[in-house]
Amino acid sequence: MSELFDQFVVEAQELLEAAGGALLALERDPADRASVDELFRAFHTLKGASALFDMAPFTRLVHVGEDTLSLLRDGRRGMTPDLADRLFRALDQCARWVAALEEAGTLPADAAEAAETLVRALAGKPAGGEEAAGGGAADAFPWVAALTDEERRAAEGGTLTAIDYTPDPECFFTGDDPLALFRRVPDLRLLRIEPAEPLPPPAQMDPYRCVLRFRALSGAAVEAVAPAFRSVPDQVRIGNVTLAPTVAPLAIAPSAAAPPGSLAAAMLEEQARILDLPGSTAERDSRRAAVARAVAAILAALGRPAGRAAVEAACTDAGALRRFLVDGSAEKPASVEAQPAAVSAPRRSLRVEPERMDALMALVGELSVVKGQLGPLVRRTGEAGIGRDLKSFSDRLDSLVGDLRHAALRLRLLPLARVLDPLPRLVRDTARRLDKTVELVLEGAETEADKDILDVLGEPLLHLVRNAIDHGIETPERRAAAGKPPGGTLRVRAFQDKGGVVVEVSDDGGGIDPSAMRRAAVAKGLLEPDAAAALSDADAVRLVFAPGFSTAGSVSDLSGRGVGMDVVRAAVERAGGRVEIASTPGSGTRVRLALPLTLSITRVVVVEAAGSLYGIPVALVGGVQRVPRAEIRGVKRAESVVLRDRVVPLVRLRRLLGQAGDERVLKADCVVLAELGDGPVAVAVDDVGERADVVLRPMTGVLRGLRGYAGTAVLGDGRLILVLDLRELL
Repeated sequence: MSELFDQFVVEAQELLEAAGGALLALERDPADRASVDELFRAFHTLKGASALFDMAPFTRLVHVGEDTLSLLRDGRRGMTPDLADRLFRALDQCARWVAALEEAGTLPADAAEAAETLVRALAGKPAGGEEAAGGGAADAFPWVAALTDEERRAAEGGTLTAIDYTPDPECFFTGDDPLALFRRVPDLRLLRIEPAEPLPPPAQMDPYRCVLRFRALSGAAVEAVAPAFRSVPDQVRIGNVTLAPTVAPLAIAPSAAAPPGSLAAAMLEEQARILDLPGSTAERDSRRAAVARAVAAILAALGRPAGRAAVEAACTDAGALRRFLVDGSAEKPASVEAQPAAVSAPRRSLRVEPERMDALMALVGELSVVKGQLGPLVRRTGEAGIGRDLKSFSDRLDSLVGDLRHAALRLRLLPLARVLDPLPRLVRDTARRLDKTVELVLEGAETEADKDILDVLGEPLLHLVRNAIDHGIETPERRAAAGKPPGGTLRVRAFQDKGGVVVEVSDDGGGIDPSAMRRAAVAKGLLEPDAAAALSDADAVRLVFAPGFSTAGSVSDLSGRGVGMDVVRAAVERAGGRVEIASTPGSGTRVRLALPLTLSITRVVVVEAAGSLYGIPVALVGGVQRVPRAEIRGVKRAESVVLRDRVVPLVRLRRLLGQAGDERVLKADCVVLAELGDGPVAVAVDDVGERADVVLRPMTGVLRGLRGYAGTAVLGDGRLILVLDLRELL
């Protein structure tokens, strides 16, 4: 039974993925008979397979989906964007259920209620309009009858529009913002927010899961309220109610909104309180990580961005966090807690082609045979020619080990289709919500990269694609006025280059205006007016990567909060890659992500400073050269040098690492040009050695909190080096 259940989970995931692709194709071409048939087969197979197990809500939902598609096949119902939305939501719900089955073995407790809502939507029943029209508030909206006298006075009575909205628990990941929806409701009289289910203990609370229910009253008509919820028709009920106040209507002046500072202060104080909640070591560590992320986001929104390491160091307890917020510095904890016990990670499967496994096993077998030759050679150490034999054996062993490593790495390589395949659905949903027409062009889905690299690419691609649709591609009206086709084009291209993988996201939208970037930087206090005016257009465009930077005129559920592009840069650089951006006003923008092929092996340039060896990731190195001392210019304690026809700031690695300066009189300095996201920086070192492929091992134990170092590595000759994190050092 267990094997059959596991097989169902795997097959259900594949069927849902195939159904999503077929539904996208069907929406583009409603006459595509092959897509209808493929979609119908997916629902039909899911219905039969799910009926083998005790999951009635799952079976009921896919059964109704099959009936709906049967009407499409017979021509008794036509494909519309609204029907596509409902089918997509059914597929999303099934995907969440399959994930729950894989993790817990059972459907969630609210599966029956969720299935019933989606079944009504697929059957074409209204979300609440007809139902409410036929009955009173007690029938369609029983909570209206239970309103308090104060709530009735606030609503002012009369004929109102009632809204009962229970968001999808995963709404934050699908781009829905419940509060943003209610901001668009005209004449909102009353809004109640309450838990949709019993809340778990604080230590078990998932901050990324929405467990709230929203109930509201509006003085506007149903026809005026319904458009605000057009993206979630299966999650909301809307209808007319008559509310008679218990006393004469009382006009209540709206309370003044709390200033942003006081709200932020309350949020920060709440984060400090969370740190002192009781719990096990593992729970406290998990809370500290969540609090650190929240505090960093709040400070960035206030225009006081703080370093990640500094915030994490401050989140040891409530007192340390409050001191950090007051004076900007966190005290080191008096003691270091014991490392939490290892938590068992969920089981993950990795499919491998049989040919690759066979090649690996053959190499392992041959390596065992060659290794067996070492014993006889050692016993012959006194015989003539042993040096030559050992040299031949060493060369053969090195070759086999290299082949073995290459074969093992090949096992981890997966096509980028894994991260590119979800993009058509994302583009379709985002463009539909923004009333834009966007054509997505995918190239290079067969390009391979390490599965860890694919995990890194997921979030940056999400931000880049949504930013391109929201900020880059104009509305059809603006494009037509500019002489462009009404529909925009978004191109995502992947390919391998110089031992790494490159992903480019480009659009033919309005581009980025450097002048607007300079004005926004000055308005937000990121730059002085003179410094902003001195920026080149390319440097001004790169301001989009500054934390908290945004040119959006208003905050929406898609943009305007000043987060996104800095997240892209941080994620890519943590993986040893880099981000480049180029934009032409009126023509479009291109963002280029360059990442290593694998995170298992890191290629570094070995440099020397004060007699010690260090490694700098090759991905950050733009060149190495010797610069005469006479060409280095100094202003007070700062130094600069002209490289490649541009002035580049120069820093000395000895000074960065707190080591003694070089007292030797040198005619020239050895300079490594580091290409960072904010621009190039020249790093002066004592000497530059070889380039080497190394296995990067993160710092552990007491060295875990040491800043400026990405980890340690061992060179081929056995020497140990420290690999530098230049961005943190600088």
